[in-house]
Amino acid sequence: MVSWRELAVVDAEAEAEEQVKEGRSRVRAALAVLGSRNGYSFGLLVLLFEICILFYYFGELVDWAGWEALRLDFFYAPHDAHRLLFLAPIIYGAYVYRIRGAVIVTIDAFIAFLPRALSLSPFPDPLLRIAVFTVAAGFISILTGMVHNGIERRAQLEALVRSDRDRLLGMLEMMEEGVLLIDPRCRIRFVNRSMAREFGEGVGSLCYDYLHGFDEPCGEICRLSKVVNGSTERWEYDLPDGRTYEVVASPFVDSDGVVCQLAAFRNITQRKKVEMELIELNRLKSDLLSNVSHDLRSPLTSIKGIISSLLQKDVDWDSETREMLLTGISEETDRLASLVTNLLNMSRIEAGVWKPEKELRSISDIVSETLEQQKWLHKDHTFETDLETELPEICVDYSQMKQVLVNLLENAAAYSEEGTTITFRARSVNGEVEVSVSDQGPGIPAEELEKVFEKFYRGAQARRRPGGTGLGLAICQALIRAHGGRIWAESDAGCGSTFYLRLPAAQPGDR
Repeated sequence: MVSWRELAVVDAEAEAEEQVKEGRSRVRAALAVLGSRNGYSFGLLVLLFEICILFYYFGELVDWAGWEALRLDFFYAPHDAHRLLFLAPIIYGAYVYRIRGAVIVTIDAFIAFLPRALSLSPFPDPLLRIAVFTVAAGFISILTGMVHNGIERRAQLEALVRSDRDRLLGMLEMMEEGVLLIDPRCRIRFVNRSMAREFGEGVGSLCYDYLHGFDEPCGEICRLSKVVNGSTERWEYDLPDGRTYEVVASPFVDSDGVVCQLAAFRNITQRKKVEMELIELNRLKSDLLSNVSHDLRSPLTSIKGIISSLLQKDVDWDSETREMLLTGISEETDRLASLVTNLLNMSRIEAGVWKPEKELRSISDIVSETLEQQKWLHKDHTFETDLETELPEICVDYSQMKQVLVNLLENAAAYSEEGTTITFRARSVNGEVEVSVSDQGPGIPAEELEKVFEKFYRGAQARRRPGGTGLGLAICQALIRAHGGRIWAESDAGCGSTFYLRLPAAQPGDR
């Protein structure tokens, strides 16, 4: 059984061990402090102060030690000159420890002066002299601490501003939009990666040269002065190569205090293109509605007029006149059906619901059957065919190919005079079957050859027959492309036009 004495011994040993550990930790902390920058600064201050005290009392030390060789008159001169040396630790203390350090070191210096002033100084008014020096030294040290505080605070603020600027510029660097920082002298200070990718590196160059290639400022179009004065500006910037940028410029205070223009460039070329396409589409839509309304009304008006004439009971029409009127109704009905068919076909093509139902057919048979059915509608034209014998078969949708040929035939008839010839040709070219439809009309200007296949496009040439929605050739192109072929036009002004289409010849296994 453990006695209370043994327990007391154990407790005492544990307490002693705890005190040893605490002492060691304090020693380590003290050594760490001495080894730090503050420790070195404090040590240097103490060393300076001790050197000054040794110098201040060096004459008395010489007298006490009897060092006759070191007895110099300077050490026995008025003590005001000796006290000047204390300015070094006082100012150093103020520099390192600011105002608090200045006050403490100045008080320590005053205390160091007292023994000599009270008992050793042979000069008059020693207390007044050290008081005046202490006040002057304290004022100088406090002023030094205040100045250093101000310098350090300013340095901290500048570092903070630079840090904020660097952080902001880092964020701007990662932006998808191009960013420029321009000073009031038009000099570029910053370009982010997106801007450099679009326009090239430009830091240090002039903005009007970097953006526009100008030799002088932009004049009235420049927004720099407004932005620098505090305004936020927004505008669109167009490049000669067709690119369009939306620019938003705001004032920005740089790290040196200069108010600059921070401009963000967003590439809106695609958006502007879509906007222009929508505007054009709306215009075409309006034109289509106008044209369709007119084109549908015209045959309906003609049919209505002819039927009204036939219904007049007081008029006895002869057989020739009655046949002529009925023929007119038939032609206007066909014209109306053609307009509606084109509109429906284009809607089905754009909706993607019109798919070709392919089968092996001879292009010669399709041409012959189409002409046989359409000749009576175009009695005022002469038709010729030039078809190679033994043409390879093609794998096509019969009704769609017939629609293509009908559209080309009606287009040729509409733009050529009565009595002229429309020629169908077909031949084999490099594994493809080429079909052409030629007329003897006024021809198509070269600048319009690529546009004739656009939806709703209607050329400037005079159309002999009324009607037309500008969809016939667009439908032809869509159908030919759906069959893996291509279609184009060739023309010479005044010499008629020829429309060509090529389709791949059927391969073994095609159906």
